[in-house]
Amino acid sequence: MSSSATPFFFISYSREDKAMQERIVRELRERGVNVWVDIENLIPGTPAWEREIERSIRNSSGIVVLLSPGSASSEWVRREISFAEENNKRIFPVHIRGDENDSIPLRLSSHQRVDLRKNFENGLDYLADTLKNYLGITSVGRAIQNQKPASFDISKIDIKKYIIPGLIALVAITCISGLFFVASRLINLGNITNKPSTETQANINTTPNEETVTETPTQPSTTNEPTGKIIFTCEIKGSEICIINPDGSGWRQLTNSEYASFNANLSPNGQEAVYVISNGKYTEIHELDVNTGDSIQLTNFGKNIGSPEISPDNNYIIFHYKPDDSSTLELWLMNKDGSDPHKFYSKSGKDVHDGTWSSNGEQILFAMGKGENNQLYTIDINGGEPQLLNDKIDTRGRSDWSANGLISLDQGGPFAHEVYLMNEDGTNLHQISPKGMNSQGASISPDGNWIAFTAYTNVAEKDLSSCEIFIMRVDGTDVRQLTSNTYCDYQPRWGN
Repeated sequence: MSSSATPFFFISYSREDKAMQERIVRELRERGVNVWVDIENLIPGTPAWEREIERSIRNSSGIVVLLSPGSASSEWVRREISFAEENNKRIFPVHIRGDENDSIPLRLSSHQRVDLRKNFENGLDYLADTLKNYLGITSVGRAIQNQKPASFDISKIDIKKYIIPGLIALVAITCISGLFFVASRLINLGNITNKPSTETQANINTTPNEETVTETPTQPSTTNEPTGKIIFTCEIKGSEICIINPDGSGWRQLTNSEYASFNANLSPNGQEAVYVISNGKYTEIHELDVNTGDSIQLTNFGKNIGSPEISPDNNYIIFHYKPDDSSTLELWLMNKDGSDPHKFYSKSGKDVHDGTWSSNGEQILFAMGKGENNQLYTIDINGGEPQLLNDKIDTRGRSDWSANGLISLDQGGPFAHEVYLMNEDGTNLHQISPKGMNSQGASISPDGNWIAFTAYTNVAEKDLSSCEIFIMRVDGTDVRQLTSNTYCDYQPRWGN
């Protein structure tokens, strides 16, 4: 099948996975998805083949990458991913073989992916629906990409289901003024509760050790409104860095690069941010002036780096680093200007990653484990042995640590993540996010009263483009949606 005016997706795969590739291509076409495969009409390795690869990626709607140990070591798969990134093509990773460590390249570790290893048919249904949904939003998304995100979308509330029955019952027992007050409270409730159920999703794991957590709020709500700024990744035309005020105003796009920009973190004074740029081959840390948009490169490792975070005294940056494709992730430390990078902590056979600082800068909170199964530890900045916080935690890794001694994290199965909160000693672990929103990537406000997080407005259809930025109080109340786009907003980090 050759490419045509009909929208199509390019399939990137390893020759070791040819049989699986043929099955996936056949199944996708049966589900109405148009795909392009190199081997059908060309001889691999010829000059015409290489030119057609480039042309097909340029003309495609996106690239589907089949992840396996073979593709992780394939030079051609890496080149195809790089060329897709250079041409601002959406990448759809699909895990077909192997485990997280030998199949998922670091450059795709932050991407949502489809897992076909356990439930092939349901996974293919999900993949096909995702690709078709993406084709349906492409033209609209580009038309409005520079518009300021809307504030909370009340039109999404099912009025008949939540508001009208409540109003009818209240008319008989309250006065007119009281009626309007209660109605407004019901609208708020509708925003939180009118979310699709995830009970029928395929391949969803239950939250680990649910019997060990409580629903006890760490502290009561207050009337204080949120302050500061929230920096995040916005998938406008590929990954860029955006910023917004916690009341939904002041949205700005801070980067406009030909390469993917992500994992941003604000400095203590809110004037700079550090973030990661992928040039298609490896990642490096850059510093961004939030006011001017000027950017400078801080590292020159020629390897893969992730999740930089500036210390509270504005002097150091903690980040994770993978020296080569076969090694595990390590925590590294360097000066704020990028000088003196050195290994801070590593553990043989385990990934050590996603470091964040205590408010006094004397300790580091980090994740350690394999793939998406990690526990959280703290370690003194001067060294020593790390301390496990709570053995009931099973998280992908990203966490946050507030000035008033609270730690946020997320955990859960595919499209069933929830935000949790606990004390800094690991006690009082409890879920705070409204169920059914696939909530993740939580970050606590500087005053410790609010949490920013990513959640999905279309969990029922597993729409990967429906992720938006939300905030809520630390007791799980007063949920507010800050962004509303046809592309994904994620990785929020709250700063001053």
